[in-house]
Amino acid sequence: MNGHWFVRFVLVVLLIAVMGGFAFYAYNVGIAQGLAQGGTSTAPAVGVAPLQYYGRSFFFHPFGFLGCLFPLFFLFLFFGLMRGIFWGGRRGWMHHRHDMGEKDAPPMFEEWHRKMHERQAQTGSKDA
Repeated sequence: MNGHWFVRFVLVVLLIAVMGGFAFYAYNVGIAQGLAQGGTSTAPAVGVAPLQYYGRSFFFHPFGFLGCLFPLFFLFLFFGLMRGIFWGGRRGWMHHRHDMGEKDAPPMFEEWHRKMHERQAQTGSKDA
């Protein structure tokens, strides 16, 4: 096993810590702005009804049905990046099974291969 997993692990932990720091800072900025605006709100005048909103639905759908595909795309992108970070690219952990050389072949295959070449030498044909 190579030593790249430790570097990848440290980078992922660092990335999560930075994202957490940004989230913490943004939350505190929002709280501070809400507290600053808290004293400036006024009550409506007596006898005035609040404005009713007659819009579409509660959820905002700028792209219709395709709007639900964008979060799905980012979900696949996230898991693809995590797979690339932890398992080293497209091929993953099992890439050694597809790269078997002749010396890595099982003994039964070696015996069958030798017999086929003997049969080819006896018959003199090239397609056996």
